[in-house]
Amino acid sequence: MGILKLVLDDNLGYDFTLIAIHGVIEPYYLAFLLNKHNDLKLARSSKDLVIDVDGFSVPFPIYEYEDEYQYITYHLFSNRTRISRDGVRNVSGLFESEMSQESQFFIKDLPKVDYLLKVSEDGTAFAKAKTLKTLNQIPQIVTAYTVDVDQLKTKENLIFE
Repeated sequence: MGILKLVLDDNLGYDFTLIAIHGVIEPYYLAFLLNKHNDLKLARSSKDLVIDVDGFSVPFPIYEYEDEYQYITYHLFSNRTRISRDGVRNVSGLFESEMSQESQFFIKDLPKVDYLLKVSEDGTAFAKAKTLKTLNQIPQIVTAYTVDVDQLKTKENLIFE
């Protein structure tokens, strides 16, 4: 009688391109700029991305566009958000105190990245070099570059579909 051996493989196969974007602008304005310069139709999702950090639900705004002709899905979301925790106060001045606010990151491995653009494709229609060149030519964007997803420790946050 043979031995039955089950192997648990946790390699999910991250088959998307992740582009980091640096720029201090509002998410809706970045979505507008990407729509204008890359011929996209990013629209705000009705639900935010929510991750759990120390028992708190932290929302991140997300913009989506599904190109049905080229089989490409775009997700633009903020990597940084500010939350205020109830019951925690900091002394801010001589006479008053205010609620404590802290930054939370969607991908903690990339604390300096402002926004992330996740591009999922079914074929080979996505032109990564052209998209990066276009992003880097937008004056409001400081820089944009691809991120190696396999090197990230918190890459599980990127599976949200």
